[in-house]
Amino acid sequence: MKKTSKLLSMAVIASVAFLATGCTYKYSAGASTVDISKTDMAKVETLKSGEACVSHILFFIPTSLDATAQTAAKNGGINQIAYQEVSHTDALIFRSSCVKVYGN
Repeated sequence: MKKTSKLLSMAVIASVAFLATGCTYKYSAGASTVDISKTDMAKVETLKSGEACVSHILFFIPTSLDATAQTAAKNGGINQIAYQEVSHTDALIFRSSCVKVYGN
């Protein structure tokens, strides 16, 4: 009985640790939708760009922790964000979410 209780406790602790790791990074979700049908996409190529990513190996070992638009702008030397795009990559043991911003 004592061994079963110990195994159950370890399983609960491991589960909580695994589930809590998803909340350990900053990420700015691209929740808003913008109509880009009237956007001159040639203009995007002339703008500065910056990117910030958050990624995990085995879905809980973080390799980077900040995927905010502010960090992406800082990485690209951008003072005013004009456009933002979000991308996600999920592989067998790897997950990545990136925010890329364009602006001046």
